[in-house]
Amino acid sequence: MNYLTYPLKIMKITQGYNDNYSHRAHNTGNPKDYPIDDNGGSSKKDAYFYCPCDEMIVKKVYGIGTTAGNTLWLESTTPVVTPTFTDYVGIIIVHPNDESFKDIYVGKKYKRGERIILEGDDGKATGPHFHISVGRGKFKGTGWEQNSNGIWIIKTTEGAVKPQEAFFIDKSFTTVKDTKGIDFTYLNNDEENDQNEMYVTKSLNVRYGPGTNYYNVNSLPTGTKVKVLETKDTWSRISDNEWVSHNFLTTKVPSKIYNTKKTIATSLNVRKTPNGKKLTEKAPLPKNTTVAVITASGNWTKINENRWVYSSYLE
Repeated sequence: MNYLTYPLKIMKITQGYNDNYSHRAHNTGNPKDYPIDDNGGSSKKDAYFYCPCDEMIVKKVYGIGTTAGNTLWLESTTPVVTPTFTDYVGIIIVHPNDESFKDIYVGKKYKRGERIILEGDDGKATGPHFHISVGRGKFKGTGWEQNSNGIWIIKTTEGAVKPQEAFFIDKSFTTVKDTKGIDFTYLNNDEENDQNEMYVTKSLNVRYGPGTNYYNVNSLPTGTKVKVLETKDTWSRISDNEWVSHNFLTTKVPSKIYNTKKTIATSLNVRKTPNGKKLTEKAPLPKNTTVAVITASGNWTKINENRWVYSSYLE
């Protein structure tokens, strides 16, 4: 499984994305990103950034030989699995020194676990560290943009994500010394080959029993990842009382994957657009309904075409 794992051998975050020193301007402006600083457990220039997934490619290099902070853009060459989504990711790394870029060029590819670049103190860094921002999807335009606070932030097709939403921690690779209060998910290596994981091949109705005579509660879009708990004839159960047609499931991993969440409200309204008009077809959704997570916009989550719900009522 192409998990996205934390890219340093020692995690010692020195500034979280909410810390007041310099990062608050990143996520209080519009748009926003969620950077962290990590010195790799040392005040020396001896920590490396390692390739965190099956393969990444260098998309852009900036600042070498100038007074601007040296910056490296990396993008996954295939979708990666994170704690909250499955998609391409882009990563921006700031502060490596000029000499660390001597063997780095646009188009160069790295495999999982390979050293990419050494931490530095270029630009306005107060000491050697990596400044790391993550975005979901592929880089868009120049790969960065200024927010309303005048801060340059990462720019990807699906927007910036918080580090705990992007990285698993693989305990066999990374030793954790300080998370700055950020709650990361640890990778369970025993679950890498889950044979029960399958993917929806076309828009698929979810029913309260194994047959078309049962109530149709929701629909899942193509690419939704589900876990099959049992199968009866041509029907598969994906939760306590939710069933889908097994004919529209496959073990072949699609290029675009959507993870799922459960509704926690007793009755959750579905809208055509964020904060838009309520829909009546297959809505409102009962508690514990499985929904796909396609994308998020502010406080709203898109669960299918022209179907949005309030994000706080999903978990």
